Amino acid sequence: MSGLFGTLNTATSGLLAQQNALQTNGHNVSNLNTPGYSRQRVDLQTNVAQQVPGVGQVGTGVQVGGISRMTDPFINNQLMNGYSTTNKHQALSDTIGQLEATFNEPSETGLSNQISEVFNAWTYLASNPEQAASKTMIVQTSETFVDTVQHMANAMKALKADTVQQLDKAAVDANSTLKQLEDLNHQIWQASVRGYTPNDLLDTQDQLVNKLASQGDIQVKKIKYNRVSITMDEQTLLDENTRNEIMTVASLNDSGEAVLSDGTTLTAEAKVGQFVIKSDKEGTAAYQPINLDGGSVKGTQDALTVIDDMQAGLDQFAYDFATAVNTIHSNDGEGTDFFTVSEEGSALSLQVNQEIKEDPNQIVTGKSMDNETEIDGDGSRAQLISSLKNTPINLDGDWYNDETMEINSDVNSSTLFDSYNGMVTDMGIIKQQSDNMLDTQEGLMALLEQRRESVSGVDINGEVTDMIRYSSAFQANSKVLATLSEMLDTLINRTGV
Repeated sequence: MSGLFGTLNTATSGLLAQQNALQTNGHNVSNLNTPGYSRQRVDLQTNVAQQVPGVGQVGTGVQVGGISRMTDPFINNQLMNGYSTTNKHQALSDTIGQLEATFNEPSETGLSNQISEVFNAWTYLASNPEQAASKTMIVQTSETFVDTVQHMANAMKALKADTVQQLDKAAVDANSTLKQLEDLNHQIWQASVRGYTPNDLLDTQDQLVNKLASQGDIQVKKIKYNRVSITMDEQTLLDENTRNEIMTVASLNDSGEAVLSDGTTLTAEAKVGQFVIKSDKEGTAAYQPINLDGGSVKGTQDALTVIDDMQAGLDQFAYDFATAVNTIHSNDGEGTDFFTVSEEGSALSLQVNQEIKEDPNQIVTGKSMDNETEIDGDGSRAQLISSLKNTPINLDGDWYNDETMEINSDVNSSTLFDSYNGMVTDMGIIKQQSDNMLDTQEGLMALLEQRRESVSGVDINGEVTDMIRYSSAFQANSKVLATLSEMLDTLINRTGV
C-alpha cells in the first residue's frame, strides 16, 4: 500500500517496534540485580519493501525480528567447569579444616603435648622409682593421654558420619535439581515449538545447570528445542525422555558389600559416600557407581578418604604406642601390660590396665619383674620406656631384647612421636594444597564472572542511553502520525467538491 495510508502503516510499525524495545529495556532495568539474568536486546529489521512502478522499492517500516539473549556459550561453559573445580577445593578445604580442629595441633591440649607429658612422666619415674607419687603421676598422665586419643577418635567418627550424611543430602539436592530441569525442559519445549525464544526460562536453565555442576562434574548438551541433556561419568542423568536418580553408598555390610541410602545392597564394588545412578533397568544392572573428578561432592569424597586415613593412622599409632610400652613394661609378656588395646579400633579401645589403675605399685620400674625383690633405686626399665619418644623402632621386626633389656633401633623407621607428627604434617599439606588451589581458582572465577558480566550483565548507563534512544524514536514516529493526521484531514475535509 502506497500513499498516505501506506505511510501511516510505516509510522505505526515504528511506534510498535519502539514500544517493544522500550518494554525490553524496562525488563532489563527491572532485573538489574537478579542473579543469573542475561541482558536482552530487541532485534529490529526492516519490513519487506513495496514495489512501486516507476519509482522502485519503497520502504514499509520496521518490525521486531526477535528478542536476543546476550550470552557467550564459551564463557558459560568455562563458568560451569569453574564452579565444579572451585566447589571441589572448597568442600575439601572446609572438611579438612574441621579435621584439623579435631587434632588441635600445635597446642597445649593436643596429642603431641600429651605424648611428651607421658614420656616426661616415665623419665621422672626413672629418677624417682621408689616414690609412690611418681607412679600415680604415670597413671594419671597416661589416662589423660588415653582420653585425648579416644576424644580424637570419637570426633573423627562423628565427622565421618556427618560427611556421609552431607553426601546423601547432596544426592537429594541433585535429584531435586534434575526434576526442576526436567520440568523446565518441557516448558522450554512448549514455547520453542510455537516459535518463541523463552529467554527467561533459558536463564533459569543455566542457573540450574551451574548448580548441578557445582556438585559434580557433568557433561551438558543442547538438544532440540533448546532443551538440555546431562550425563555424569558417561551415565545419563537427564535427556528428552529419561530422568535417572542419584543415590549414595551409605555404608558397607559385614561382607564388605555397598549398602545404598535406600537399603539396596550393591554387588558392584563401591566406597562409602560414592554416587550411584539408579536407572529403569532390571535388577542390580539398574545401579551403576559413578566416579567424579570435580564438584563439591568430589571434594567431600576426597575429604572422606583423608578422614579414613587419619582414623587408620590414629588406630595404628595407638596400637603401636601401647604395644611398645607393654613390651618393655611386661618384658615381652613376662609381666603385666601397662595398656589394654584391641588390634581393630585401637584408638577407641585403648585403656590403662585396670589392675594398674587400682594399684599403681604394680608398675615395674627396674630390671626385675618382681617388685618385691626389685633393687632399690633401679629405674632402668622406666628409663627405657621414656627413651621410646626419640628412638626409631620397627615393631614388625625384632626390636626388643628381653634378656638384655635393650632396644634395637632401626634408623629406617620412625619414632612413636614422629609417626604421629607425620600424620599431622600430611593433613596440613593436604589442607594447604587445597587452600592454594582454591585461591587460584577463585581468582580465575572472578575473571570469568567479569567477562560474563561484560557480555550478559545489565549496564544501567547503557540501558538509560537506550531508553532515551527508543523514546526519541517513539516520539518521532508519533510526530509522523500527527503530521499524517493533519494531511488526511486536509485531504478529506478541506479538499471539496
